[in-house]
Amino acid sequence: MLIRGGENIYPREIEEFLFRHPKIQSVQAFGAPDQNTAEYGEEVCVWIVARPGESISEDDVRAFCQG
Repeated sequence: MLIRGGENIYPREIEEFLFRHPKIQSVQAFGAPDQNTAEYGEEVCVWIVARPGESISEDDVRAFCQG
């Protein structure tokens, strides 16, 4: 579990959402200390592996997560 701004965030929920993207083969969500401010606690980080023959950009992932 990650704690960001007092909110509990479960990495598995993030991973399960991102696994729905057709270009994503593997994903791992984890927390890292927020270097900019202690106010939020942890940054949410995600490692993504694209499916063979596919490429995916940060913008693609951000667009998929909108809404």
